[in-house]
Amino acid sequence: MELSRRDRIALAVGAVALLLFILLQFVLFPLLERRQRLEKGIATREQALVEMRQMQERFRKLHRQNSSLSRQLARRDRNFSLFSFLEQQASATGIKQNIAYMKPSSVQGDGAVRQTTVEMKFKAISLKQLVSFLEQIEAPAKLVAVRRISIQENKKETATLDVILQVISIDQVATDGQ
Repeated sequence: MELSRRDRIALAVGAVALLLFILLQFVLFPLLERRQRLEKGIATREQALVEMRQMQERFRKLHRQNSSLSRQLARRDRNFSLFSFLEQQASATGIKQNIAYMKPSSVQGDGAVRQTTVEMKFKAISLKQLVSFLEQIEAPAKLVAVRRISIQENKKETATLDVILQVISIDQVATDGQ
């Protein structure tokens, strides 16, 4: 079967196009797709590595803080009681007689620490007395802080306040060896 020159050129162009299509479809495109997947995998792993480094740094920071907390707890008096500390500070600032109630509670935390909370209500204290008391009890060295405060004007006595304070502290949990 003899083909004309024009037919042979058309057949050759068709064969080259078919060969090019096969090469692109079954060789080049899968290679490019695989490379793209590998690049995405590398980017994902790099992101995971960055996150792990951030978590490692956060862990180190928390560990340093925990060590610092342990040192502060070790420096504090072993018989420290938040309830008695607050009572002493109320006496020192002259507002012990204004205490309506004191409610202690403690929550066991994870590990060797627990959080102790005391809710106090004062009736008819002046702003100056309140500020003085707050200055006395905010003691970072003793690991004592005010969590919440609610202040209302006393309706019976002028220029006085009714105050509800929630004060927290962190204590070491006594183990059998202590």
